[in-house]
Amino acid sequence: MTHFRYYTLPRIRWVLSILLLCLGLLSAWIALDTPLPSSSAACERLNREHYVIDNTILASGPIQYQEIQGDYVPKNTWWFVGRQGDTVQFYTLDQLVGFLWRPADTLPFWQLDLTQLEDPIYCNLFGSWPGFDLAFEATPVVICTDPRVVRVEAQLISLGTSERADPQAAIDSRGVSPTFTQVADGVWAAPSTLAPGPSDDSGAAWLAWCQGYDASGNLICQNSPTS
Repeated sequence: MTHFRYYTLPRIRWVLSILLLCLGLLSAWIALDTPLPSSSAACERLNREHYVIDNTILASGPIQYQEIQGDYVPKNTWWFVGRQGDTVQFYTLDQLVGFLWRPADTLPFWQLDLTQLEDPIYCNLFGSWPGFDLAFEATPVVICTDPRVVRVEAQLISLGTSERADPQAAIDSRGVSPTFTQVADGVWAAPSTLAPGPSDDSGAAWLAWCQGYDASGNLICQNSPTS
């Protein structure tokens, strides 16, 4: 009895304590939507779910809202761009407690087939968030597959339904043009940008019209200003 009390029972308590700790950590992990210990692991999980194999992450950066603030605005959210052959993958991840990552709640993965593009340039808008007066704020990231392009521009607008018949006129009137920095081969990013929307039109939606230029400033490519 003495041997059980002083030797066996403490060991049983120690094992039970470890089991309870493991169960608590497992419950917390599940409650946090099963985060992973690195951003690459989170991207790889999304790849497996969407049957993407052997792609390469080209660039990433934080989505930091400049104008729209509040507890409802996502915090510690990052964008990632990867490529596999003729497809580009866009990821949105949330960073938790320093080193844990999980897919964001809104549009964590999207894939673009480059062979379906009429032009070799495309602008993706990460983390658009509705604000007041139908304003939208997002982090614009431009990809371009033409190797001659060394600089890009883009005009962004929150376009109303009644304006879609002539988007160019709306862009000329109140489009915004952020400054892009090249972050990888064929990838440019700009700070989070606010585009005020038409306050009298509830059907507002983002539109991005982008252009690519060579080292001499010549226009090489552009996409159509359509939403």
